[in-house]
Amino acid sequence: MMNINPAPRIITELRPKYEIKIDLDERCFLFPAGKSVSQLLLLSDGHTILIDAVFPFNQARTPPRLVALDLDDAREFGRRLVEAVHTARTQLVGTNGIRISINVIANGYHLQFGDMNAATELFLGTGCIWRVCQGLLRIVDLIAPIESN
Repeated sequence: MMNINPAPRIITELRPKYEIKIDLDERCFLFPAGKSVSQLLLLSDGHTILIDAVFPFNQARTPPRLVALDLDDAREFGRRLVEAVHTARTQLVGTNGIRISINVIANGYHLQFGDMNAATELFLGTGCIWRVCQGLLRIVDLIAPIESN
C-alpha cells in the first residue's frame, strides 16, 4: 500500500504587521521597468519598512519591491521628502543603509533609489506627493511613535 504524506506548505513571507496603501495618480511611473504605478504599498514587520509598487499591468512579471528601509533610514527619507516638497529643492538622503535622491521636476518629483548606474527611478506627479509623504511618516509613527512633550 502506498502512503501519501502531503508536503508542508512553505510560507515565504508572513502577513506584515503594518500595511499602508497610497493611491497615486496617472502620472506615476517606474523605470527601468517602464511601467505605470497605480499604488504604493508600505509594509512593515515592526523593524524594516518595505516599499512595493502596484502595477496596473505587469506582463513581464517585474518584482514590486522598490526599496527596503530600516526605521532610521525611513525617518530620514520622510523628513527629506517633506523638505523637498516644501522648499521645491533637490534633496539627497544618504546614510550607511541607503542612497536616495529626490529631484523636483516640472510635473512632479523624481525619486532615484540606489546607485546612479543601476538605479530604480520613480516619477511621482504633484497630485499625489503629499499622500506619499503622509503615508511614509505614518508607517514610521506606527512602528516607533515619538511622544511629544
